[in-house]
Amino acid sequence: MSSAGMRLLKHLQLILVFTAVCILTAPQAWSQEEKIQEGIMDLKSKGFGRHYQPPVRFDHYLHETILRCRMCHHDFNVFSDRNFGKGSKCSTCHKQKLDKEIPVPLLTAYHQLCRGCHDNYLNWGRRSGPVMCGVCHK
Repeated sequence: MSSAGMRLLKHLQLILVFTAVCILTAPQAWSQEEKIQEGIMDLKSKGFGRHYQPPVRFDHYLHETILRCRMCHHDFNVFSDRNFGKGSKCSTCHKQKLDKEIPVPLLTAYHQLCRGCHDNYLNWGRRSGPVMCGVCHK
């Protein structure tokens, strides 16, 4: 075979390998993107009462990859039992107004949990999420 024919054969082999890699990895990339999109949610609830700020876009997928469920769902076993292992929304227990059983209202629970965790990470010298209102509420 001539040298031009050998070069053509090598190029075809490279194209074949590249195509095979693309075909094999594309479903994983798409499923990862779908998973990320599934995990993005707007934190809004009637339990907040009147909304004075835009809802927060919350990346649940990002948080669940770096934190244990119990960090946010502080009574995960109770939530899990009530909701067939899927956990529950904060508003299941925390309401707009104070309650004898759950003395922390919903809005306070969110702010204390989210900002508190982000502040802790910053105090530890680690990368963290936002702590200023306008960064979350946009």
